[in-house]
Amino acid sequence: MNNVIQYLIDHGGCSIQYRIRREIFKEIASSKDLLNLKEQIMEKPKVKKIIDQRQSDGWLGNELHGGPGKGLDSSVTFLLNFGVERDSLFMKDVIKALLQEKKETSYRTTFKGGEALDLGGRGGNKAVKAGILAELGEENNLLVQDEIKTSLYYFRESLLYNNINDFSMVNKKGIRYYKPDAHFPGSNHLFLLAQTQSWRTTDNIELIRNSLKHCIKIMRGNSHDIMFNTSSYFVGPFNFNWNFYNFDIDELHQDSYALVWWLRNLFKLSKIGMINQLPELKKAYDYLYQLIKSRDILDKQNEESLKRYKQILSVENNWRRKESIICDVLFYSIINLHNAGYEVKEISF
Repeated sequence: MNNVIQYLIDHGGCSIQYRIRREIFKEIASSKDLLNLKEQIMEKPKVKKIIDQRQSDGWLGNELHGGPGKGLDSSVTFLLNFGVERDSLFMKDVIKALLQEKKETSYRTTFKGGEALDLGGRGGNKAVKAGILAELGEENNLLVQDEIKTSLYYFRESLLYNNINDFSMVNKKGIRYYKPDAHFPGSNHLFLLAQTQSWRTTDNIELIRNSLKHCIKIMRGNSHDIMFNTSSYFVGPFNFNWNFYNFDIDELHQDSYALVWWLRNLFKLSKIGMINQLPELKKAYDYLYQLIKSRDILDKQNEESLKRYKQILSVENNWRRKESIICDVLFYSIINLHNAGYEVKEISF
């Protein structure tokens, strides 16, 4: 059997080596070895492709929300995933560009439906901007603090609902959407709280624990995508899959994206700080732990699921080597477990 961490260091590329040494071994970023790895990261073709989309003021891409290289939010997450530090010059420029008052720009500082989603507290322009700032360590920004208050309010309000029909409805075409003034938490609310610390009073932690437990209970068996009605069209807000704890890798043939979305949901949850206090959360991370140890996360993937994994979560330069595929698949899972408080240094596969 192979020790996972040692395997990642021995066979992983510069991004994987850098993040393992920085995040798990807590090495100083200014050490000679890590400075060398940082230089290599900035020369990676995938990283350079994103940075090449920089606007003159530091904005990445040509809109607020979209895929890597197009949307600022995904571009920032993409670079962070590759090991670009949030205090780097590029990220500092992103913060400046995001906070700067603008009259006219060659790019969009909003996204379609964003203003309507803002009014509904559903992950609109303000929430996306707050999420980016939180990821980059700007938690004390007023916009971030306002969105934290909104997130806590939505979790508090969720305790008033008894089932999915209390806060959403279905139209004649079968589209399920949020009722007016419904306050049920979504992915943006959860991720913002997981990324920040200032809200974590004893009362608020108890609130989130109780709300998560309640949301999981009333959403059990419901896998609906709930839309937001802007009055003129429907837009898909940032839903969260509350049935994440029932993921089964043997069912990948039904949905090639299932593993990727599951891992991303676990990433959103991983820093919330109460994994061991809710059985469903513990079940999900324990299952991920076993998927690594048994090699099922490698051996039970099919060609299509691996294609999605490479497309969305890969940080290796390419998959020409078998070792690169193994490193990519294991790395994101190990980071998830580490963030969730698991001891990952002794895991073997």
